[in-house]
Amino acid sequence: MIAAVGAVVVGATTAYFSDTETSTGNTFTAGSIDLGIDNASYYNGKFSQNTSWALAYDLDGGEYLFFDFADLKPGDYGEDTISIHVNNNDSWVCSATKVTDDLDNGCTEPENDADAEAGNCDENDANGSGDLADEIQIMWWADDGDNVYESDEILLSPGITNLGQAPLGQAVTVTLADSNYSVWGTGPLPGATTKYIAKAWCFGDLEEDPIFQDDSGVLMTPAGDNDDNGISGESEDGGFTCTGAGVITNKSQSDMVKLDISFSAVQSRNNDDFTCPNVPY
Repeated sequence: MIAAVGAVVVGATTAYFSDTETSTGNTFTAGSIDLGIDNASYYNGKFSQNTSWALAYDLDGGEYLFFDFADLKPGDYGEDTISIHVNNNDSWVCSATKVTDDLDNGCTEPENDADAEAGNCDENDANGSGDLADEIQIMWWADDGDNVYESDEILLSPGITNLGQAPLGQAVTVTLADSNYSVWGTGPLPGATTKYIAKAWCFGDLEEDPIFQDDSGVLMTPAGDNDDNGISGESEDGGFTCTGAGVITNKSQSDMVKLDISFSAVQSRNNDDFTCPNVPY
């Protein structure tokens, strides 16, 4: 009996006090950047439905086009106001234009006559043989969202150019906001905000003719009479002039130019030295 009791006492000495605390549900979640674009487009002073769209976060599929104009005539012009949205995170923003096709698209008799001296009308449509890209001029600016180029708005570098200055198949990058420069002031585009840029194009000679900025807050469009001359929808109502007469010749008849326009957003946090030419397009 004594031996049995001793065994019980020895076993009891292994008991101890304890406590456990557990932090549950620890997670890492990656942030996200989602770039959204919408576009309001005007062609020859009228709203262009097929080149306008509401805010979209995926432009793949071919239905979102900044340019989709056939049967161009000298002196035709257009304007687009593009809103840029970056969800969730401050971002550097860049854009690029790439001419993918530049074709003679067949040779009419007047085109052959106009090209006779240069001898460059190509019935075989070798890419790069077209003349239309050289005769469409374009300019971009940082817009305040009212669809016209105004006197206090900034024209983006390199100013007024023609599409033919872009090397065929090579993206030409434009800085909207990076570590060195921002068209909207300073720093990256803040997440969950909206900024605007705009572009005007002309089949002919394009020149700046900005509308006076009256700060009235009234939304203008290129379809209105913004220069108060009693005529609505002129190129001047968009803040520019477009002249085709005496400028465009028959050498661009039937020619076709096709291009890609890209926008990119890159995180700014932990990326202090980012510059737009580093974006691969």
